[in-house]
Amino acid sequence: MRILLLCTVLAFACHITAQEVNLEITSDLSSHAQIDSVLVSDVKFKNPKFDNPHAGSGFLLEHKGKLYACTAKHVLFFAKTDSMKTISFDDELKSWEFVSKKNKKNKVLAGKLINEDKQEAIVMPPKGDWLVFEVEGEIRQGIQIYSLREEPLSEGEKVRFLGYPYNTTRPVNVTGSFIGYTKEGNLSLDVPKGNYGGCSGGPVLDTQGRVVGLVSMGYFNQKENKMVFEPASIKYFQTIINN
Repeated sequence: MRILLLCTVLAFACHITAQEVNLEITSDLSSHAQIDSVLVSDVKFKNPKFDNPHAGSGFLLEHKGKLYACTAKHVLFFAKTDSMKTISFDDELKSWEFVSKKNKKNKVLAGKLINEDKQEAIVMPPKGDWLVFEVEGEIRQGIQIYSLREEPLSEGEKVRFLGYPYNTTRPVNVTGSFIGYTKEGNLSLDVPKGNYGGCSGGPVLDTQGRVVGLVSMGYFNQKENKMVFEPASIKYFQTIINN
C-alpha cells in the first residue's frame, strides 16, 4: 500500500473529470464569484524547457502582519530542472507566479523561498508539504488573502478545500469533514471520491474561511473502498515562520 500511496501522490498531477466526483464538489461560484479564492503556480526557469504553467494550486496567507504565497512542496517534482535535487532553485528559477485563471491581470510574483533548504532532498513524502514564498509588489484587488486558524479542529467538523484541477478553467470547492490527525501530524479528512490532480497546494478551510491546512496527499484505497485524503497541517508553516 505504501507503493500505491507514493505513486498516487505523484499522480496528483493526473486529470480530473467533475463527473467522477460526488455532489459535494461545486464550482467556486458563490457570492465571492469575482474573488480569486485560489490561484495556479506558473513556474518559469532560465531554461524554458522546464517551464510549467500549472505546477499545482496556491493561495495567499497573511500571518502576523506579513504576506506569504503558499503551495505544496511536492509540486517541485513537476517544477524543477534536471539538476535540482534539493529544496533550492540554485539560481535556475526565472520566476514563480501565482496566477488567476479568471482574470489574467491577477497575478502575484513570488519572492524569496522562505523554507529553502539545500540539505533537504526532494523526496516523497516531503517533510512538511508546504512551499512558502515571500511576496513581491502590490496585490491587486480581487485576490483572496487568508488568515490562519489557531485553535485545533474538532472531530466531525466541516471543512472544505479549493484547487484547480488540470485542464479546467474553474476551481473546485470540495466539502468534507475532519476525522483526526495522522501519525505524521497531517489532517485526515473524509471527502468524496475523486482524482484531484492539480489541486495540490490549495487551501483547506474551516467554515469561517480560515486556513487549517494545505492540499497535499490523497488516493483511493480500493481495498477499503474509500478515499484517503491527508492535507498538510499548519504546524510546519508555523514552525518555519516562527524560526
